[in-house]
Formats: sequence, structure tokens, C-alpha cells
Amino acid sequence: AASRTLRSEPPARAASLVSAASLAVLAVVFVAEFLMAYSLLKESPGHDPALVRMACWGLGLGLALLAGQGVLVFAALVRPYREAAIRVEHLAQALEQHSHRDLLTGALNRTAFDQHIVRELEALRRYGAGFCGIMLDVDGFRQVNEAKGYELGDQTLYDLAQLLKLHVRKADLLFRWRSGRFLILASGIDTEQAGHFAAKLAELVAGHAFRQEVRLTACVGVAPAQQQDTPEQFVGRVKSALALAKDQGPGSVASAEG
Repeated sequence: AASRTLRSEPPARAASLVSAASLAVLAVVFVAEFLMAYSLLKESPGHDPALVRMACWGLGLGLALLAGQGVLVFAALVRPYREAAIRVEHLAQALEQHSHRDLLTGALNRTAFDQHIVRELEALRRYGAGFCGIMLDVDGFRQVNEAKGYELGDQTLYDLAQLLKLHVRKADLLFRWRSGRFLILASGIDTEQAGHFAAKLAELVAGHAFRQEVRLTACVGVAPAQQQDTPEQFVGRVKSALALAKDQGPGSVASAEG
């Protein structure tokens, strides 16, 4: 957010300078025209009232024309800066989105996880907002790449990520950890509830027909976050749960308490 603000400051500052300069020039012209008309009337003591009215109307019309011209000039000068500021904002948003998403699957990446986990743990310590980590790892994904080719392997990972996105809750965060491994931060549920959720995900993966009749199973590990956790301790506990699941065999689910 700070980078977006910094990048959009130069166009905004330039637009402000142009605006101030335009208003200053208009003010000088208005004052000069008024003084000129006033001096002409003052120097003609026997002036005709009709002449005064014409002068006043002329002065008013001149001011209106100058004001209109000033608005048009101001709009023409400011528009490019405003459009540039909007383009910079859009580019900054696209860059931030790109830097926090896995290019292959569209899931959040490790960089995004490093930011989210700090906030989640802080919310847990301050407000007791509990959450669990659910780590899913495809069994024998290397064999899929070797048997079907890496292109199909990538397509399978993409499809798996879309499948998981459809079935995680809106409040949950899905990250691609590496290769065929994904991590879900599931908020507001305890270990038992997260275990049921993990079992459903394992069944979902096993029952899904991927492209070219590829079939997958996945082990899933579940662990709750603790208030005293560092990000490394939390991730280590989730990985330990996944290791327990893998020891039990393909498609297994295991939990680690803390």
C-alpha cells in the first residue's frame, strides 16, 4: 500500500501545482480587468448610465468567458495527470496481485503466507481468534509427471487448486506450498472440526476425475495454532501432522495437537 501511495504522489503533486498556477493566473486577469474598467469609468465624470450598464455587462461577460476558458484549460492540463495516476494505481495493484499469487495455480504463494500468518497469530493472541492449518500433499505426484508428462502434471495441479478453491470456505486462505502440496489456514474451527474438513478434502481429491483419467490421492495433516506460536513453530506442527498421515499410507488424514 505504501508503494502505491509513493508512486501516485508525483502525478498528484504536479496536478496540484498546475491547479494552483491556473487559479493564480485567472485571479490576476480578473483583477486587472476590473481595475481597467473601474479606471475608465472614474475618468469620465459625465458618463452615461447606459454606458455604465454596458461596461458592467461587458465586465461580467468577460469574467464569465475567462472563467470558462480557465475551466477548460485546467481540465485539459489536469486530465493527463489524473489518467497517469489511475494507470499507476492499476499497475501497482496488478504488481501486488502478481507478487502474492502462484503463477501456475492462482493460489496464494509463500510470500503471501508469510504476511498472513503473522496477522493470524497476532489476532489469536489478542482476540482468541483460533484457526487451524491443513496441509494437503498429493501422493506420488512425481509419478504423474513421469508417466503423463510435466505439461499434464501442471494442468493437474491447476485443476486441483481450482477444486480446492471451490470447497474451502470464504474465510479460509489457500496457499500453494510447493509441488503438489497446499496449505489451508482455516479460521474459527478447532482440531476436531478441521479433521472432518480435511477428511472431506481427501475424499474429494480421491473421487475426482482429472484430465486424461488421472486419479490422485492426497494425505492431509491438521494442526491448531497456539497463542505462543511463532510462524515457524506453527508450520512445523502442521508438517508433523502431515508426516503422521503419510506414515499411515496414501489418502490418510492425521492431526497433531500441540
